[in-house]
Amino acid sequence: MAKTSIDTWNPEFLTTSPIFNTIKVAASYHTDSAQWPTLEQLKQQFKDTNHPVTPVPQGEKPSQFEDQYEPRIYLRRELQTRNENWHDFFNAMVWLTFTKTKSYLNERHYFAALEREPGSNRSVLENAITLFDECGIIIISDDEQLLDMIRQHQWKDLFYHHKDQFNKNIFCYVFGHAIYEKALAPYIGMTCQALLINSTDLIHSCRNNQLTEIDDFLAHYWRNHCIQSSDDLNAFPVLGIPGLHKDNNNESFYENRDYFRPIKK
Repeated sequence: MAKTSIDTWNPEFLTTSPIFNTIKVAASYHTDSAQWPTLEQLKQQFKDTNHPVTPVPQGEKPSQFEDQYEPRIYLRRELQTRNENWHDFFNAMVWLTFTKTKSYLNERHYFAALEREPGSNRSVLENAITLFDECGIIIISDDEQLLDMIRQHQWKDLFYHHKDQFNKNIFCYVFGHAIYEKALAPYIGMTCQALLINSTDLIHSCRNNQLTEIDDFLAHYWRNHCIQSSDDLNAFPVLGIPGLHKDNNNESFYENRDYFRPIKK
């Protein structure tokens, strides 16, 4: 949780990119202020929504397992949150938006950590959870052909030749708070880790922007062990989404193979 940069509050950040649409409801609570949200304001927001966790100040370097980041959330319902820090602010917004999913991922982290031998590394599943928590995106469609283009890294076909179908039949929800932080200053190379869901029923929730129903589905999906390792996630060059970059209306944009990488044979 080391701070790596000086963060400057921008109350208009929601208008800078459609990437932020997923957390718009939660984040709009703070966009009328020219100053950084205080910890007390975040606490009040969580309280107003009857949220199961509470933002608290970051603690000292933990000397006991129970004081570590994930155990503190699970055991004491305390979400360590740094002041004036985009990374932690976005994490809080995702907690407010996808409460059940974040709660399950925390629970799984906690019990997996309990099972570790002292000094051992995180498990394969823990690595997958961490990757999704930081960089995840949820991609929902009722068109298996479009989802298969993602699996096969057929980026130009997906984003350019099938742009109309993409806009109509695919819904993308950024989950990873690190991606939101990067979206403040987007750059070619930004890549999400995608969880692909083919669901006709869930499409209705997407079209009605029912994020609570999507959260329910996603928490259930993880709980049923549908994700076992990072290999179950799909690399996804998020700036290829139509409208997310000023140049991606041009076919040549998708010829950058360093960003739109072909699938490894």
